Amino acid sequence: MADTPLPTAPLELEAQGIRLRPWQADDAQALFEATRESIAAVGPWLPWVHEGYTREDSVQWIADCQAGRERGDAYAFGIFDAQGRVLGDVALNRIDPKRGGANLGYWVRQSAQGQGVATRAVRALAEFGFDVLGLVRIEIVIAVDNVASRRTAERLGAVFDSISPNRIIHRGEAAPAAVYSLLPPERDEPSPGPVLEEGHLRLRPYRLSDLHALHAALHESIATIGRWQDWCTPAYSLDDARHWIAKTRLAWQGAGDECALVMADRATDELVGSISLNHWQPEYGMANLGYWVRQTRQEQGFATRAVRLLARHALQATDLRRLEIVVAVDNQASRSVAKKAGARFESIARQRLMLRGEPMDAAIYSLIANDLR
Repeated sequence: MADTPLPTAPLELEAQGIRLRPWQADDAQALFEATRESIAAVGPWLPWVHEGYTREDSVQWIADCQAGRERGDAYAFGIFDAQGRVLGDVALNRIDPKRGGANLGYWVRQSAQGQGVATRAVRALAEFGFDVLGLVRIEIVIAVDNVASRRTAERLGAVFDSISPNRIIHRGEAAPAAVYSLLPPERDEPSPGPVLEEGHLRLRPYRLSDLHALHAALHESIATIGRWQDWCTPAYSLDDARHWIAKTRLAWQGAGDECALVMADRATDELVGSISLNHWQPEYGMANLGYWVRQTRQEQGFATRAVRLLARHALQATDLRRLEIVVAVDNQASRSVAKKAGARFESIARQRLMLRGEPMDAAIYSLIANDLR
């Protein structure tokens, strides 16, 4: 890529009720007060936040931020509410213009935590990094035990890359860190993966534009799907749906194994459900096959046809030789789909599944190529 461009216009970013702007010299007292308030909450993770922190430290930080912006290797923003109160800090630093990479860090003052401030601020700054600076990868490096910051990264849809040993210095010693990455938003182009059609059914890869349809389908179906899938609850958010779509699009490109397809009405392209191949065991030529159909389109034959269609493709076009369908014993609707699709019932596996923290027995069905002839 070309060198990262340096913005010259005054910067101010809006982020759903909060705003980000570069630190100014007259912010020193407010920054000092926010930092002192947060020693107990932020100090365990940021060594410079300690009992000896002074107003002069705030003055120096603001000067360092201004110098970094002038050099083009760091962009630090104060986070402010609508009344101008300091809520925290968010920054892109270690900017590598040749490779288009940067690190992103953030903290929120103690009295503003738990209100989504970090998530909104980080999302806005990441967009700035991609759209204005031309970055192609942003890393978020977090102490392994810093659960709150890790949850912020996960809510943003950042991909967890690894636990990296000796990645940070924590309390004077080398320590491992959780490394997350953000990539520029994809254009709504088809991802790799098959498009399979039969009768009134189309199976196709997820698109970014399926976000609201996926969210609506699951909220419509909490009484039915939610009974058997503990992630399908009223708390399922657009961010959850966005993360799922990104995850499955990456899987079709070889990153992860949640290879899902939309079940769509062939006439209208309405999202009526989802079907996926996951838990791949390539050394044994096996994978799991799972499916769900939104409540208003259940009992219309979509799931049975989708299982046969995807199974036929997977057993012919890949190295898979066996597909398993693992269903809670009492989930009679999904068990009926497996039987109608031609899957063979093999056993009841004791405590094979976990649902809401409790083990439960599961019915095991299998499909091999001969079952589909």
